[in-house]
Amino acid sequence: MKDEGYSSSSLLVSFLLGGIVGAGLALLLAPQSGAKTRKKISDFSYVKDRTSDYVENTKDKITSYDSGG
Repeated sequence: MKDEGYSSSSLLVSFLLGGIVGAGLALLLAPQSGAKTRKKISDFSYVKDRTSDYVENTKDKITSYDSGG
């Protein structure tokens, strides 16, 4: 019987994306002024872009490690 579990890269990506979504919802649902919310969203988008780059780099490293490279 073949083991059909999740790969480590898909688990990592799922974990990071869940964190991003959770942080975004927390920003939008927190009671504060509109200006503060807009500032937080712009800061969050910067973090999201950096996280996306990190996830892609990590996926590439894991893929090259899994393939023996």
